[in-house]
Amino acid sequence: MSENDSAHDEGPPPRTGVNDHAWEREHRHPTAEQAKAIVYRRRDAEAKLRQHQQEARHKADEEPEGQDE
Repeated sequence: MSENDSAHDEGPPPRTGVNDHAWEREHRHPTAEQAKAIVYRRRDAEAKLRQHQQEARHKADEEPEGQDE
């Protein structure tokens, strides 16, 4: 394989001591508690989106009737 293929590895960068903690914070897996919170927020957001879409559809259905008057 060529050298360019190794550039696609997602391994950690060499340790320099500068901002190592930031890289680790960005790339570590969430805890079980954090994952549950993420799932809850996503489900809540999806439910709100469905509700807003339904309200928009109902509003769009009602507008043409109101404009005829």
